[in-house]
Amino acid sequence: MRLFKEKTAWAAPIAVILIIALFSVNLFAQGDPKVRNLPVAISVNDEGEHVDAVLSAIEQMSKGTDTEEPMLAFTAEKETDLEDLFHSKNYYAALVIPEGYNDALQNAMKNGSPATLKIYINQGFNATGANYAKTALGGLIKQMNDQYSANYIAQLDDQQIQIDASQASVLVNPIISEEKVFNPITASTANGNAPTLMAVPAWVGALIGGFILFLTTSSILKKELLTRKQTLRLMGGQLLFGIIIALFSGFTVATLGVIAGINMPSYFLVGSFVAFAAFCFFLLVSAVTAWIGKPAITLFMVVMLLGMGVLMMPLEMLPDFFVNFIRPWIPIRFAAEGLRDIFYFGSGFYTGASFNTIAGIGVAGLVIYILAIFKPLRAQKTAKK
Repeated sequence: MRLFKEKTAWAAPIAVILIIALFSVNLFAQGDPKVRNLPVAISVNDEGEHVDAVLSAIEQMSKGTDTEEPMLAFTAEKETDLEDLFHSKNYYAALVIPEGYNDALQNAMKNGSPATLKIYINQGFNATGANYAKTALGGLIKQMNDQYSANYIAQLDDQQIQIDASQASVLVNPIISEEKVFNPITASTANGNAPTLMAVPAWVGALIGGFILFLTTSSILKKELLTRKQTLRLMGGQLLFGIIIALFSGFTVATLGVIAGINMPSYFLVGSFVAFAAFCFFLLVSAVTAWIGKPAITLFMVVMLLGMGVLMMPLEMLPDFFVNFIRPWIPIRFAAEGLRDIFYFGSGFYTGASFNTIAGIGVAGLVIYILAIFKPLRAQKTAKK
């Protein structure tokens, strides 16, 4: 058959394999995630043998196993600093040993009141990571609780002592946990995923809008012989269209969020931030397409496909390859982090590091885009025509 002799026909199955491979690469990120070294704070406000027992359990938990790294990585911090550390996204959670814990546990049966360990949860940092940390800390407390309960029961069996109802309750649960949530994920925000879901359209809008405008300006340059001044004016028009595309992207996303029932802190704030991110991404897309042309669309699609696997996962749950070679190069991540600050950390339009990175992408894109006017290849093609 003639078709089988054509080399271009054989490109189809090869292209399919490559595209499927790109779509499937995220299976390595999300197929069987392993939680490793989630940063958790430990705050010790008491001393005594029972406090030492908690620290000993934490030390044992921090060792992990021969085949796997520990789930949690503990760092000692002052309780008064925890709120600021949570706001800076240093920790997913914290275990607090309150003052009086040692005496409370020492006299738990006598007083008929259990001792309390506190678990602080930084929910807005990342819901998945915070839940894993909460579960692990809860398991640690349960393990200690079961050990103390077994010891108390053994002592009572030996001494043949009768106990009342309050003591019976302490006998079963000599240690209880008290939880407190910081930077809570508000209701109707897609279980904490709303920032990511609203950041992706900023990238898609910039990608599609930037590429359509690239095709339009390329068509004009092929039809007309423009001077550098005229070309610069044409590029300026493309940037103005970029602003319009960004504003449409930002406030379309915010409007759809309202229709979908997303609990946004501010319609105008969310729309403005998404528009800002979309315009900076548009500058990046315009810069790259100005220099390398149509292959840029493939490049940016690959970036988006690879990025989808890392956006919602905590850093500590990703394979090393994604952490070192993919996650640092995903522009959408910074828009998602900025929106997370707005949704759950009370941030305004300026979100700190994420805002600075997005702005840096935009400035770099603008400079590279403007420099494209001096590209020798374009001048040669124009001269031939």
